Amino acid sequence: MTVMDVERPRTPPDPVPDLDALGRALVEAGDAAGVSLRMVGGIAVRCLCPSAVDGPLARTCKDIDLVARARQRPEIDAVLAGLGYLPDEEFNLYQGGIRLNYAHPETRASVDVFLDRLTMCHRLELADRLELRPLTLDPADLLLSKLQIVQTNERDLQDATALLSDTTVDPDRIAGVLAADWGWWRTSTEVLDRVAAYAGELGHRDVGGRAAAAAAQLREAIDERPKSRKWKLRARVGERVTWYELPEEVED
Repeated sequence: MTVMDVERPRTPPDPVPDLDALGRALVEAGDAAGVSLRMVGGIAVRCLCPSAVDGPLARTCKDIDLVARARQRPEIDAVLAGLGYLPDEEFNLYQGGIRLNYAHPETRASVDVFLDRLTMCHRLELADRLELRPLTLDPADLLLSKLQIVQTNERDLQDATALLSDTTVDPDRIAGVLAADWGWWRTSTEVLDRVAAYAGELGHRDVGGRAAAAAAQLREAIDERPKSRKWKLRARVGERVTWYELPEEVED
């Protein structure tokens, strides 16, 4: 028998953290400390939508995304530290006005905390909307966070479809945001049409059918909402000037 024939002990793989449970624990610890932390992104969609957990839109998440208020920065640090999360000191030094990052040395879970707003291709203000639901942002805000992404990937389409299929999305919230900003409207209506097409091709009559119908109803509400003067002025310029930003991709 040669050395190559000897079976070496195998190093067990690192355990996969239960991000759903860890996200809930963070929100609950925040509530207990008077800090409003709410889940956003894929983990929030999994919390609200059965079809995103073990249905046709199921997918995994790579990290935990939360939204909180910037004025509670010291309390956020304390809540995360109390659960064993360590801050990314350099990142938080330079980005701490808008976003914080933490990691757990044992579970290896990564946490992003967005402060006051989500700014990707557009800017979604959230500081006054954190208490609408107990664990996550309101479904309308979660959907807006997906509709603002110009370069949508399949994860974005899955999440948006799950939200339209499994939750009740407030059309007034969506239409109100889009009626005030032509750029938001231009991006979101195009993405909503992509979502409707994706849902229609899903091959799952219940989930895809519900999502496609909800997308059609939402598009009707958006179209019927009177637009602001600012919207109308920007509409005259149209696509001659770029109406969105292209941020770095946020994994969820």
